Amino acid sequence: LRAIDKDLPRIEVRIVDTDPSVTACAYAYLGQNIVHISTKWAKHGTAAEFYHIVLHEIVHAVTGFRHDNDCYLMHPHLPHNPKPEKSLAAFVKYF
Repeated sequence: LRAIDKDLPRIEVRIVDTDPSVTACAYAYLGQNIVHISTKWAKHGTAAEFYHIVLHEIVHAVTGFRHDNDCYLMHPHLPHNPKPEKSLAAFVKYF
């Protein structure tokens, strides 16, 4: 993310075990710089999925911005076969 030339605060990121009934791949504490990523997604997701999830959760954690059905990055559902360049392009708009 250094390539976008934006200063971001230190963000606490943890890989956590979640209840098997939980379908979320990750969650953030809005505006509190804390992100938790499901062990399932950390182990089994693709690199592009993981990248998209991390960017999505950073937006939540840093800005407090909620989901937006019209935004590629902030849509509440992970896109099929996410494109890292498209995820990053959407991410920079929030900073």
